[in-house]
Amino acid sequence: MEVPAGPADALVPVLTELIPLLRKRIPQDPAAALGRLGTPETKPDVFGLEAGRWAGVSPGESLVASRLRSLGDSVSERLLGALELTLDELAVVIPDEVAAAVPGPDATPKTFGIGMAGGQNAATVAAVRLLDQLRPGISELVVALVADLAGYEAVSSLLAAAPELTGEKELAAEHGAAHLALAVAVALPVLRRAEGPLVAGTSAAVVGVALGAVAALLSEIPMPPAYADALSEKRRAEYVLPIWASCSAEVREHRFTLAERSVVGEPDFSGNGLAVAVPGGVAVRTGIGEGRMDVSMRILDGPPDETNVDAWDEVVEISWQAERGDATLGEGSSSRSRTPPWPGGFRVRVHAIGRDGDERERYEIMLWQALPGPDVVHKRGDRLGYVVRGEPVPDIEPPPEAAYRWIDESALGDAATVTVVKGASLAEVLRGFGADPAEPESAEELSQDFGLDPWVSVLAVEGGVLAIEFNGYQGSQSSTLRPLSQAGRVASLFWNIDAMTTLSFADNGTVFASFELGCAEEIEDPEVNEALSGLDFGGYRDKLEKGLVAIERYCGYRLRQDDVRRMSEENVAYRILPRLPDLYAEARNPDGSRAFPGGGPLGVETDRLAFVPEETLRELAWRAASAVAEHTCTAEDPVIAAVLAQRRLSPEAEFLARRSQLHADREHAWLWQAIHNATNPDPLAAAINSLSAARYASGQAGEQLLEHARQVVRQ
Repeated sequence: MEVPAGPADALVPVLTELIPLLRKRIPQDPAAALGRLGTPETKPDVFGLEAGRWAGVSPGESLVASRLRSLGDSVSERLLGALELTLDELAVVIPDEVAAAVPGPDATPKTFGIGMAGGQNAATVAAVRLLDQLRPGISELVVALVADLAGYEAVSSLLAAAPELTGEKELAAEHGAAHLALAVAVALPVLRRAEGPLVAGTSAAVVGVALGAVAALLSEIPMPPAYADALSEKRRAEYVLPIWASCSAEVREHRFTLAERSVVGEPDFSGNGLAVAVPGGVAVRTGIGEGRMDVSMRILDGPPDETNVDAWDEVVEISWQAERGDATLGEGSSSRSRTPPWPGGFRVRVHAIGRDGDERERYEIMLWQALPGPDVVHKRGDRLGYVVRGEPVPDIEPPPEAAYRWIDESALGDAATVTVVKGASLAEVLRGFGADPAEPESAEELSQDFGLDPWVSVLAVEGGVLAIEFNGYQGSQSSTLRPLSQAGRVASLFWNIDAMTTLSFADNGTVFASFELGCAEEIEDPEVNEALSGLDFGGYRDKLEKGLVAIERYCGYRLRQDDVRRMSEENVAYRILPRLPDLYAEARNPDGSRAFPGGGPLGVETDRLAFVPEETLRELAWRAASAVAEHTCTAEDPVIAAVLAQRRLSPEAEFLARRSQLHADREHAWLWQAIHNATNPDPLAAAINSLSAARYASGQAGEQLLEHARQVVRQ
């Protein structure tokens, strides 16, 4: 708003008296937070004092209220606490010109509503919102007066930082404290003149209006002249190598830049076809013309130990002379993706993949301080590079895994299990998974349910059946692979968002191999080895794609993007009733002791179970299962009673045990775990695992059960 003639001039003597006094009362930390509002990292993208609005102002909210809210409660509450007693005791002369400029009570609307969010707003925020409702226009007057008076020579001399200050925090704090003192000194007489119910110059209202006004001012005015150097010194002192950052760069005209300032002109990429040093930074030639590009940054304290070329199409290394440092990938770059904040020579290694458009395009940039040197081309591999360098384009034969590079951008990208069963029917595959072919459901609804129960979609393809679990894993389990392979040869690949994988092969009820990609041990089956021939899983690139090539070779079916799309469009899925986990024996050492000592339901005494007679171990296992049944009041259930009496799982009991693994039916999950583990043919494993399940499911009876087991091993 426009400041009426007179009040600003009349306030100068008041400010001369108040600013030095108030400045001493303002603590350094919140003052520094205010003072940094003018730095590029905190300055709003859109803000104007004249317009009276900025990008964060909510509809119906005053500029002062929005700016105060943006500071956060901790800053405003701490400053209110520091200034409250001083303001309450301070006598202030209100010049007549100021009194005349303050909007009177007539400006107050006859009806209004006040909304307060309980417990979430600082007292200053509540006071400013109330003031804006009761006396509209007053906070805008304070903003205008503060902005106007900051330019007065007599006032600006009071705001200047002491010349001996050189530290970043000290300069920011002095900058913030001085201007906050100005805003409080202006707000105090204005609000005391605005006498009215609830808002007659309260300290919360004064500090709140002052903070909103000074936040608006500091976002517009420059930092002190010495601040830029102080900030650079601070950043240099705090900059610790090495740094890794995953970020993105804006691509324009087939390039992005890592630069200290705007890069003008057309970079010449004809030397190596990928990267070139330009005035102000480094330019990188891209395959796409416009958009955003994934880039990982590694800023090192020295040359990397090795050169990784396997995962990339093109790798080049150039020298770059930083003028001042702090080069970034453009607007929105995080502080972690900035180059070191100092000038000097650097080597920059640029890695590129996907520039020809056959897979997702992405880059990695390594940078370390070094003397200038010639360009080094570590690898040339994409067609674009040859074109840019003006060289004949060779006939580049894509590897077999290239046919599957669409996976990363598909619905399977983050996590899935792809299972192919050769020569089987849809019904056979569903039953092998433990699903009922007669109970189809909506795949979309199951995916949106966010439950933990597994489900699978199936599709008849040439020569067999494709089964996909979106974010599931049952097809990677031996307990599923064995029954599936009774219907036909099976191969599956599981992966998840944590980069865990499992590639499996099974036939005729036998699982021949199941391993993490890159961690396969010797495989005896010749047909599995033939499927894996020539596929190197040791590198990072195309691991999943190579796994799908192995499935194709083993089962004779190539997974197609159209098949995945068709499966999604059909929107049919089946809930899986999980198979019971395989019962693994507790391995023993040759002397009969436990192979993996030190833990278990009895603590270190669990190891002594290895020397207990087998019949006693059996009794302990089934005693544990019975204890859980008693505790859960299910011992009289006919199915469970029969299991405990016969000490084996009937088909009906196995069905209930499998259902207990579903999220919706986990009421007796520990009971069925105890029973299932008790059936383990290895007595030691049966006892240990049944006791483990029982201690979680039997309450006080579980403790008594464990104590009984301890007495047994001590005998």
